[in-house]
Amino acid sequence: MGQSTSDAMFRFIDCIQHLEDQQAIATELLRTAGAFGFTGFGVCGIPKPGESIEPYLILPGCDPEWLARYLEKGYIHWDPVIGNVRRTDTPFTWDEACRGKLDPNAQRVMDEASEFGMRDGLMVPIHTLEGLSAFVTFTGERIELSERDRGALHMIAIYAHSRIKQLLVNHAEDLEASVPFSLRERECVLWCAAGKTNWEIGRITGLAEKTVEAYLRNASSKVGAINRAQLVAESLRQKRIH
Repeated sequence: MGQSTSDAMFRFIDCIQHLEDQQAIATELLRTAGAFGFTGFGVCGIPKPGESIEPYLILPGCDPEWLARYLEKGYIHWDPVIGNVRRTDTPFTWDEACRGKLDPNAQRVMDEASEFGMRDGLMVPIHTLEGLSAFVTFTGERIELSERDRGALHMIAIYAHSRIKQLLVNHAEDLEASVPFSLRERECVLWCAAGKTNWEIGRITGLAEKTVEAYLRNASSKVGAINRAQLVAESLRQKRIH
């Protein structure tokens, strides 16, 4: 392993053990990825086939506009890189996943990603005792990686994912021991889980739409959610709703 590659890996591993904030880990991960020529990253769980990727996002580190488009258009269902991560245990480049003729929808995903400066990347599958559980992807323009670089990035990805998950578990345990939902918060979250909009929840419950928004915002804060999908998923996981 080259000295600079080795230094980057061990410095990252040593640094994140002491970080207690996801944003600090994101900053350090982006800085370390930059040493290998990457400009972005993503840490995400593995959704089941047909599911949205949104509730599984752990730490996005790409262009927010691209992420919004990817989520809105459901690109996960056509993404050839995501498709390949389900078929291998080892890291691979995006270019390796896209060799040969792609389906038109898959090609569109890759073409649009390149418009945001993501022409290539390295995908690292994360496996646990239960099997494939997540991935870490590093993104950028055309990249040249040695086998030693791949090995270092593999270790960096594993340690980053492990540390972030540890923080999330600790945070969830703290949240679960904190203030429970009020009756109104729980009611609004239940209707949210049923797919109702804030306006529809207001009509059903007799509440003003802004009041519904406030209840859902408070509930999101209590479970550590950043969007409606995560609110429902975390509320179910924490057994706040059934």
